[in-house]
Amino acid sequence: MARSWRLVSAASIDACAPDELSAADVTVLDLEAGCPDELKPQGRDAVLRHADAGHRVWIRANGATTTDWATDLDLAASHPNVEGVVLAMAETGDEVRASLDACGKPVVAMVETARAFVGFSDIATSGTARIAFGTGDFRRDLGIGNDPTALLHARSQLVLMSRGHDLPPPIDGPTVVDDADVARTDSVHARSLGMTGRICLTHTHTQVVNEVFAPSPTDVHAARSLLASPPEGYAGAIAPRLAHARQVIHRAGVFGIDAH
Repeated sequence: MARSWRLVSAASIDACAPDELSAADVTVLDLEAGCPDELKPQGRDAVLRHADAGHRVWIRANGATTTDWATDLDLAASHPNVEGVVLAMAETGDEVRASLDACGKPVVAMVETARAFVGFSDIATSGTARIAFGTGDFRRDLGIGNDPTALLHARSQLVLMSRGHDLPPPIDGPTVVDDADVARTDSVHARSLGMTGRICLTHTHTQVVNEVFAPSPTDVHAARSLLASPPEGYAGAIAPRLAHARQVIHRAGVFGIDAH
């Protein structure tokens, strides 16, 4: 259900304002691309300090084929406040299963390559909690641009395949420029395709994503009105509208949104 997944370099977590991090549904401390090799030990120490202070976090672990993977998974297993792992560069179900065995906590698989799309069914049935789209590495892997048309097929495929394998809707990759208007446009597009969350790189992005991916008070009011007085007519046509209204009410309850 989480909408905003705030990604912060583990090595720089001490410089982040606590209230900015708490605005996100999930804080992910990055030990992979956002943490250079020479800073990874420092980053892991910072994760433990942050968790010792009572903060509940996830970590983005290095890919299962790297030498840092086992160390990252041991860290995740070692502290109760590290709640889960976002596994970078997941390409096979075996990588996800090995990560689950190593940490004993939820694993979100990051799909970032064409090979991962080819093996999606294996990843989806590996026990992963959810799929996240690593848009930057995916674009590099295929040599495509960062525009809605270029990534439309890939995003739609992740939504369709997640649903087909009974996984929650996927998490979209981040907006890479610190611009609230761009983040809103990107988020509205991702939501229109069926995604229900995004990785966020800034506090501003977190606020935008939380708003876009939650029902508005108007949505909640309309859903309650529909459920209170269902329209008459062909039941097969009305049933999807009622099911959608129930979903709106459920998500509103999760995110604390009131129709008033």
